[in-house]
Amino acid sequence: MYRILSDEQHKYLVKLRKQGKSIPEISRETGTPITTVQRHIKGIQVPLEFQTILREKQGGSKDRAKGLRANINVKVEKLLGKISQRDYLFLLIGLYWGEGTKKDFTIINSDPLLLQTFIYCLRTLGITDDRLSLSLRVHAEISISKARAFWAQTTGLSEQLIERIEVIEGKKKGKLPHGMCRVRVKSGIRDRLLIQSAIALIGKECSKRIVSI
Repeated sequence: MYRILSDEQHKYLVKLRKQGKSIPEISRETGTPITTVQRHIKGIQVPLEFQTILREKQGGSKDRAKGLRANINVKVEKLLGKISQRDYLFLLIGLYWGEGTKKDFTIINSDPLLLQTFIYCLRTLGITDDRLSLSLRVHAEISISKARAFWAQTTGLSEQLIERIEVIEGKKKGKLPHGMCRVRVKSGIRDRLLIQSAIALIGKECSKRIVSI
């Protein structure tokens, strides 16, 4: 629900904006949520003499955010260290647990990095590329040839491994520009049962720890 401000409060937000204040500055100074500030100053033009200062503030925020991301990346690298084969197995378990189908060893997603990670994890388990097959789900306005080329390049697998393409009516090109890709492990029942057994074991262990707290 939107926070309702009085006319006086609204005018004060507009006044601060016209003085070249940034949205975070206005929020801090008035104790008003950022979303409320954004709504009340929408369309307000900052006078020319303050525009340069405001751009510098916005640029500084971007620089700080960039620096924060860099620091976090360094921290994550130190935290994770070298990723072992065992780590990739746990990652595979997590991916299948969250995204996999229960009837066969399959994952479908639109995130290239997720599917690349899934395929690499399969390789660490000893599953070779010739045991994989792909199928695509694309919306009608998406070029099938481009989608085939994109997912073949993304997965590092031959287009010949794309066994099926499902075309869906509806406009979703903006959200899914290349559609979705399904990666299936052929004759993967033993591998799937292994992963499912690991999921059950981990789940039971976590359940015991939660219940015992």
